[in-house]
Amino acid sequence: MDNAVLSILSKVDLNNLPVVPKVLLDLIKATQNSEVNISELAGIIGQDASLSSKVLAVANSSYYRRWGEITDLNRVVVVLGISTVKTIAITRSVQQYFSEIPHINHDFLELIWYRSLTCAHVAHRLAKLICYPFPDESYLTGLLHRIGQLILLECFSKDYSNFLKQHLDGQEGELEKRLFGANHNEVGGALIESWNLQSFISDAVWHQYQPFEAIADSGQLVKIVNLAGRIASMDSANRLEVLDLAEKLFGIHQPLIDDIVEEVGGLVRQSADDIGIKVDAPEGKGIKCQTSVHQRESARKSLGERIKSLMLSSFVRQQLEANSELAKLVGVVHKDLCALFGFQVAAFFLFRSETNDLIGVTGFPEEDFLWPSVTINLSPDHSLLAKCLLQRRIMHSFDACSRNLKSIIDRQICRLLGADGLMLIPLFDGERHVGVIAAGIGKSDAQALASKADFITLFSREAAHALLNVVANERVDRQKAEEIRKNYQLHARKLVHEVSNPLSIIQNYLYLLSERLSGENTYEIKIIQDEIDRVGKLLLHLPQSLENAPEDDSGMTDINLLVTDLKGLFQGGTFSGREIKVEVKLDQAIPPLLINKNKLKQILINLLKNAIEASSSGGKITVSTKDNIYFGSGEFVEIKIEDKGPGLPEDVLQCLYSPVTSTKGKDHSGLGLTICKSLVDELKGMIRCDSSAATGTAFYVYIPRIILKQAR
Repeated sequence: MDNAVLSILSKVDLNNLPVVPKVLLDLIKATQNSEVNISELAGIIGQDASLSSKVLAVANSSYYRRWGEITDLNRVVVVLGISTVKTIAITRSVQQYFSEIPHINHDFLELIWYRSLTCAHVAHRLAKLICYPFPDESYLTGLLHRIGQLILLECFSKDYSNFLKQHLDGQEGELEKRLFGANHNEVGGALIESWNLQSFISDAVWHQYQPFEAIADSGQLVKIVNLAGRIASMDSANRLEVLDLAEKLFGIHQPLIDDIVEEVGGLVRQSADDIGIKVDAPEGKGIKCQTSVHQRESARKSLGERIKSLMLSSFVRQQLEANSELAKLVGVVHKDLCALFGFQVAAFFLFRSETNDLIGVTGFPEEDFLWPSVTINLSPDHSLLAKCLLQRRIMHSFDACSRNLKSIIDRQICRLLGADGLMLIPLFDGERHVGVIAAGIGKSDAQALASKADFITLFSREAAHALLNVVANERVDRQKAEEIRKNYQLHARKLVHEVSNPLSIIQNYLYLLSERLSGENTYEIKIIQDEIDRVGKLLLHLPQSLENAPEDDSGMTDINLLVTDLKGLFQGGTFSGREIKVEVKLDQAIPPLLINKNKLKQILINLLKNAIEASSSGGKITVSTKDNIYFGSGEFVEIKIEDKGPGLPEDVLQCLYSPVTSTKGKDHSGLGLTICKSLVDELKGMIRCDSSAATGTAFYVYIPRIILKQAR
């Protein structure tokens, strides 16, 4: 990009190019209408080049890029949403209402608007005529084809307005370049190119004055806008040249061109009347602005009254307070920072009074997952962020007093944001600290943003108020959750007390029964006693289930003995009742392992129950153990439970360990495998499943091979 073009773009606040006041007024009114539709909003935006460029740039910024490239105003409104369009409209109105636009420039603003709108309508008509697949893109490009003139008028207010008196229609490109360092089509093309669109829009703007030979082989959009721009400014001096170009480019002859000019002229004159602009455009001659001072002041007054009635602060508060979750609110604030002030990236840090520091928070969508790991001590010598909050003033890293990010944490934040520097915005509500917004900026942005300091401060106060409310509400929610937890624990303790009594009685009678049997069936009774003990332990942990998990009571467990006990537990009941055969294959080399026996027992019981339910009468289940299984550098013991049932359906295999609605009846929760997976994870093990209709189902449980020597 030419250095002169870069210099011009750097001198102008591209987010604040003037918009025809009545267009802003119409847009504000429309966004306040609850029944407004997308097409209406796109139609209003599509009347003004600078407003269209603003929303198009926002929609194609990094924040919205996940929706893909956007070059259609209807889709722009869909992606941004009506609330963001409203935010842009109101903010642009406030900025323009209070900015001083020289009176002489009002004439040229309206003349550029008239030519731009004419070109847009002609481009749209030509696109449809030649069946170009994107007529709305043609309209938008036509609307933007003179955006460079607005930039040059903003950058060289007096000199460029004098130039436009003689050369409004861009026919003196070399003189324009000699006087101002670049011509307006180069400036406009460079601006649009900076939006990184995979489109020929920037090319079309850049090459709008090229002769036929130069654009003969270019894309259709370039040709459409080139011809549309010439038709929009056609007069008696260049009429034959324009008609010849139309025939060469698209084979369109004079009668059709005349029809297009008449049709579009009516549309543009109606639009001009609707927004209070008076342009004299006699046939075959140039155009002159005839809008009276009274008409302009009337439009400006109406805009001011609308602004006063809305009050920017009230609007922003309404937008922000609609979000009751911290992450979503942070995401909305980030989005509005992008739309209102052009900040592409930002990080949010909330103040914690209990630790007197700032901590990063994550927005929504949760792409900035690193921020919660960042904490900043609230000392002015420690970080520019802390200094910003303590002094309650906007600061940036290019300011002399900031010492150019000498703090390590400031440099880290800047690097994470991928920016050259930081603008820091304090968040406070009355006397209370709320936090800091760290926005990534370039050195050239600092001066432009300084003029918006009042609006940024206003916005930040509303953001701080909303954030403080959300944090307070979340604190109340946590308190309510704590009350629920305490009530749960109280009722759970009562339940444990009530259930413990009958369990103790059962244990006593089992003991008496084993004494009377004098050795007969004492093995089975011992299994029942062990299971009752396990139920008792589970009940004891019930009051703690909403707190931290109880300490792991791992001990040395004989895996083979556990499998044998479980076979005995099921053998006399479920297996025999359904005539299911059980084969046990044990690797006797497995030593006792340091593991939570109850968790492993629960896993195996669940898997055995599933295998029984999958097996038909007379079926077979095999339980086997195997030592020395390696995965990477880890050593495991394998427990395999296999049945010869019909296998698991494909849809079940896809979400095997997720909670499901059970199809096995009211006594089944559908959580058996979910619990298995959770317990296996707690044991630092692994579980997998092989299943098919031909071979049945096999579950493999891999338990870390931790023996006593390793434990020590």
